[in-house]
Amino acid sequence: MARGRAFLFGKIYLKMKIEKYRHIIILRTLIKAKEPVTANTLAKLTNSSLRTIKSDIAHLNALCDEEGIARIRSYKAKGYRIDVKDETKYKEFSDSIDVLSSMYYGRSVEAVNRRIYIVQRFLVDDYVKIEDLCDELYMSRSSIRKDISWASRFLKSYGIDLEAIVGKGYHVSGKEQDLRSALVELRCSQYHEFQPLYPYDKFDDLFRKDGVNHYTELRKAFLDVLRNSRIVISDIETKKIASHICLMYNRIREGRHPDLSEEIAQELKATYDCEVAREIFADPVIRDYVEVAEIEILNFARLLLINRDLNLRITGTKDLPQKLVRENHELFEDIVRATDDPISSIASALYKTDLFRLYSKDLESLQMQLYLKHHFDYTGKIRLITYLEGNEDLFSPIPLELTRVMIARLQLRFGSPISDAVVQAYTGVYERILKKVVYPYRKLRLLVTTTEGLVYSQHIAESLMDLFGNYVEKADIYNLYEMRKVNFDDYDAVVHSGVILYYNYPLPIVAYQELDYDRNPGELFDRLFIHGFDRSELERIKSQMNIYERQQIKDITSFVEALSYRYARDPYTQKILYDQYVENERIINHYYPRNGVMIIFFPYRFTRKEIIDIYIPQESIYYQETLDVNAVIAVCADPRMKLADLKILDHMLRYIVQVPDTLERLTEDRDSTLEQIFDAIIRRKFTST
Repeated sequence: MARGRAFLFGKIYLKMKIEKYRHIIILRTLIKAKEPVTANTLAKLTNSSLRTIKSDIAHLNALCDEEGIARIRSYKAKGYRIDVKDETKYKEFSDSIDVLSSMYYGRSVEAVNRRIYIVQRFLVDDYVKIEDLCDELYMSRSSIRKDISWASRFLKSYGIDLEAIVGKGYHVSGKEQDLRSALVELRCSQYHEFQPLYPYDKFDDLFRKDGVNHYTELRKAFLDVLRNSRIVISDIETKKIASHICLMYNRIREGRHPDLSEEIAQELKATYDCEVAREIFADPVIRDYVEVAEIEILNFARLLLINRDLNLRITGTKDLPQKLVRENHELFEDIVRATDDPISSIASALYKTDLFRLYSKDLESLQMQLYLKHHFDYTGKIRLITYLEGNEDLFSPIPLELTRVMIARLQLRFGSPISDAVVQAYTGVYERILKKVVYPYRKLRLLVTTTEGLVYSQHIAESLMDLFGNYVEKADIYNLYEMRKVNFDDYDAVVHSGVILYYNYPLPIVAYQELDYDRNPGELFDRLFIHGFDRSELERIKSQMNIYERQQIKDITSFVEALSYRYARDPYTQKILYDQYVENERIINHYYPRNGVMIIFFPYRFTRKEIIDIYIPQESIYYQETLDVNAVIAVCADPRMKLADLKILDHMLRYIVQVPDTLERLTEDRDSTLEQIFDAIIRRKFTST
């Protein structure tokens, strides 16, 4: 069997084979960069030596040049940059690298492709011998064990058992609908135009009718019906459901049909989704492709139902099974009550606010999607493609932790794991709520004076209130000679017309010209409005933050276990802290790849103290074997803190995980760097207003 295969992206067929994740990182970094990138930077990003980087650049340059896409040029004392040869090819190539980056995200390209191939073999062939896999993949029995273990976990998440039969090999067993779902998940080419390194023709043939791939016309026909219905499904799920239709022809021909209980079948018959499923299979294009029995229509209705993209705040619940809607609502109220605990939740004050009540229906919508999966399917399926891979840096630490807490409670109620892509959307809701929270700010009392007279002064004062009313309490007008009678303790700054330069007042003085759009609004912020922000939370963070450099850290798992012993308020809670970390890590990982930072939250109820500790490893350590960890940050926040203070803490942590060199600056001068971070986050809020 061939060792590799080219990638097909969009309309351009690229012969280039990319088989290492660090090559993806190098190419994506160069594509995104506006300035040349140094070899040292690339070495740090890929955890490689300079020698390896230079070798990789030469290899990738030859591939890009051969394809007529671009050249990677070296600029003395500056670094590498990409010079485009063909704009059309380069655009397609750039998009393809983004796809590869999201799909593999910190994983070995070779390992991912091996595992896809192995699971395809298990699902297609009745028995698969490990010796055959070793020969086909050029691996030893000991080396392939880890991939077999992953394959078993993948299949188990779909309700499928993998068993080793003596003398025959590996064999899978499970319900037909679960086998089909696993097969569809492995059909990656339908989602990202991705072609695997190890193609398996017998697997591909399952999705073809008499050797012909009908995916494009079947998806179009399916979507034509779906658009005219009241059902909304996310883009990637429409692709997967279309793949289900492709798969049905050969599975039915082999006499394989879904296995639904009578109770579930009756529930599905009564749904609006079943009506739509009947319309879909009555469509001439789909009917010509495959004729289906009643059980197939019911299973397809199940697929529509479990893949609903819901917004109950806008569309309501009319087209959903009302019994399940009521059960989900009651469960949501229970989860909120359980989470609204002043000593266990990271932000118990949040659940009592009007803001939470405003957005609670959005969270209930997301839970409804999970509840439908829990009732009709599984919530813990391993997804190969979600369109969210690699987006971890885009989410804030505290909304992520709020999501972990909420999902952990839901898992307890379900009695099964939750790893669905919809979990990320929870974080977006919490971020939206925090975004609505206003930074603590004392509005400024301004004094306006000019040499042009009261009318012009009045116009300046009105302009200030029009432009910056959220930041200004008052803008009083005085003629220049009247300034001697002013009590300057009643004001925070003077605004003048900028015509004369001999003002001498015991307050910050800002010229009206500085409000000009031609000037940088950041200058105005630094000269005037920065003085109104409450810095008490900043001072508290300064007092809480400790930085421990050159820490002996063997691996993340044992280190978090050690931290659990360090922070626990008594021996009983030590194991609880560690177990909660392990459980939450399964829900959403704690790693932020841009700066290689892990943020671990410890519940206040088990520590009874506030913590912001930064640990810098002495030697390189890794997360998931391939991702470099530059710091571990332990955080414990008092859940009774004000939401505005929680927002400041969140955004300061977000700055640390997103902005390069922040860790280095913190180790050099903690307090000064924290002040700069605080100014940066409130300045960004001001300049975007």
